[in-house]
Amino acid sequence: MVPVDSNGHHGAARGNRSCAVWRQSEPAPRDHPGGVSPEPFGRLNRRHVSGSIDRVTRLLARRSATAARWSLALPVASVIVLAGCAAPSPDAGPTATPTEPTSAVVSIEMPDLAPYPESDPPLTEAQSEAKRLEDADRRWQGVLSAYPDAVRPDVAFAGYVTDENRIEVLRACYQAAGLHVEEGRTFGNTDGPPDSIGWSGDGEADVIAAYACDTAHPTKITNPGPNSAELGWIYDYLTDFYAPCLEANGIEVPEPPGRDIWVETWPGYVWFPSVGDDPRFREPEMDAALHEACPDPDTFVLTVLRAD
Repeated sequence: MVPVDSNGHHGAARGNRSCAVWRQSEPAPRDHPGGVSPEPFGRLNRRHVSGSIDRVTRLLARRSATAARWSLALPVASVIVLAGCAAPSPDAGPTATPTEPTSAVVSIEMPDLAPYPESDPPLTEAQSEAKRLEDADRRWQGVLSAYPDAVRPDVAFAGYVTDENRIEVLRACYQAAGLHVEEGRTFGNTDGPPDSIGWSGDGEADVIAAYACDTAHPTKITNPGPNSAELGWIYDYLTDFYAPCLEANGIEVPEPPGRDIWVETWPGYVWFPSVGDDPRFREPEMDAALHEACPDPDTFVLTVLRAD
């Protein structure tokens, strides 16, 4: 079975830091609800590497919406793209989880970053509605990429989900459709209610059923997502600090594409530094230590830039 989140992302379950490459079933829009993407590549998605890119887009959007809630996260309620990952170590066995002292985790000096760029204004009601229809079309294109002969069902819009009811509504829809529900929790939330939800299943019927649920119960997109200036800032943060910080901890990071290429093709370019399959950071304590030593873009913006 292939696990997929409610944005159409195919990848590992959120509780695992393994690098995830989302399948492009639905092009990830550069925006999200109220600026907050359901699957940010940040907080919620941090350990999911999508949690890395996703996070960025969400963050950037959040910033404009609520006095700076920006959303770097990528895919927003609409897609399946990317999650660039660090190349997994060929020798890393899926069950290897060696224990290392957190004191072994190091940080590097933060470079002199440029001020964070201004975000674009929120979408109008008409633009949000156009975005909902556009995302539904993109989501269906994702289905066709796997099943070219699939017949698109007539799905009625049942209303937008909110942060409060999103998981409950989608869980009920997925279960009614016979899909296996995948729930995840954010970093540090081990016992509380789930923060994210996805599904897994087999075959065309399951993919279409999930499409119907996600299309009937989307998240309202009110922010345009990161603009080119914001994406350029994110790229600089990734290449000047985040990737070097991961490398300082022995994590292999693939060579990045050129800045202009990465910005222009976002969120379609799958380069994004991550822990990948490094077994050391499957340990919660090590994972937390690395997150503190090498904060990803959304964490840095939320905890440092917004605090200034």
